Amino acid sequence: MGDMRNIVIVPYNPQWIEAYHAEEKLLCAVFGNELLEIHHIGSTSIPGLHAKPIIDIMLVVRDIQQVDLFNDAMIALGYDPRHLLTIHHAPVMLITH
Repeated sequence: MGDMRNIVIVPYNPQWIEAYHAEEKLLCAVFGNELLEIHHIGSTSIPGLHAKPIIDIMLVVRDIQQVDLFNDAMIALGYDPRHLLTIHHAPVMLITH
């Protein structure tokens, strides 16, 4: 059998929205003009929905080829650049925190 992981689903927490906004400010400061849009996505973005307590964030950037330039700043915020998902040839990346 494959890798078995326990997935924890918890009741909705209104602090998820606050956590997203805190990360949004930090990410906007890191990416500056490279950032075109930022969105809170996934189950924690839906009020009242039980979810995994992980904040999913989608960034839309000007040039996906420039994203690696921000790795040191992302590491300083606690992100692992190896776990950033980039959409091939699209200026979009998904991160979790």
